[in-house]
Amino acid sequence: MSESVNFSEKVLESLDNLFVDGRCPHALLIDGGSELQRAALARLGAKMIVCSNQERTPCGACESCRKADEGIHPDIITVAKPDDRKSFAKADVKKMVADAYLTPNDSDKKVYIISEVQQMTEESQNLLLKILEEPPTYTAFILTSYTANAVIGTVLSRVSRIRLGKSEDTVYGEKAAEVVRALSVAVNSPYEYEKIKATAPMDGNKKLAVEVLELFIAVLRDAVSLKSGGKILLNDFSEQSEALSQSNTLKRLLDMYDVVCGIYRSVDNNPNYTLLSAVLCARL
Repeated sequence: MSESVNFSEKVLESLDNLFVDGRCPHALLIDGGSELQRAALARLGAKMIVCSNQERTPCGACESCRKADEGIHPDIITVAKPDDRKSFAKADVKKMVADAYLTPNDSDKKVYIISEVQQMTEESQNLLLKILEEPPTYTAFILTSYTANAVIGTVLSRVSRIRLGKSEDTVYGEKAAEVVRALSVAVNSPYEYEKIKATAPMDGNKKLAVEVLELFIAVLRDAVSLKSGGKILLNDFSEQSEALSQSNTLKRLLDMYDVVCGIYRSVDNNPNYTLLSAVLCARL
């Protein structure tokens, strides 16, 4: 792990707890924080998985730990979006899934670090889902994403998760907050005009559209949590989440959550942001 990256005791404890009594997570999601932090924690997790010391991992002294530190361990494979593409290549994901069934070279397990899953389309994430559902016993996966909201629910349900706190890659502006507050009210209105009015500021503004979608996903997530007897994570929008929870069924909340997540994942492939707002209004 890079010496320039430090983690809280809580984060390190969460990682250690995944390896208690010889256990090893078959799939882990690291979200939030900065990209540098996510990558560093993923490397540390991979090092713990390939370490040959059964009593203390990572021991830092075995051959596997040494190779992991030098970035040359053959059983730690990083999969990332090609620099010349907007998202992961479907062919690369298929190749990774096929390779995952091959046995490790040096260690008892091999690890795929799938970097920045928010850059993976829903189709590619569904390809990944197949291997996460029934992975070989000698294969593990570590996913990173600046937000768990970019990960489809079926994948999210099959991973352990470590949160690094609010993503440093995204800062919500007051305009996005204003739109989300208006949209939280408009979705319960029987009049389509109210939704159109609420989302109008997003037209032609990709940055704002992304901020609004991310923030509204978090608000809906908290509304679902409340409806299911859980707690709110985004305190600044507790009023909106509580109102949505009280005025909608759980199915309706989950449907809205799925709709907004789907539109969020399509943003990079849809240059017409006016149309995007119209689709959002029509489907909510």
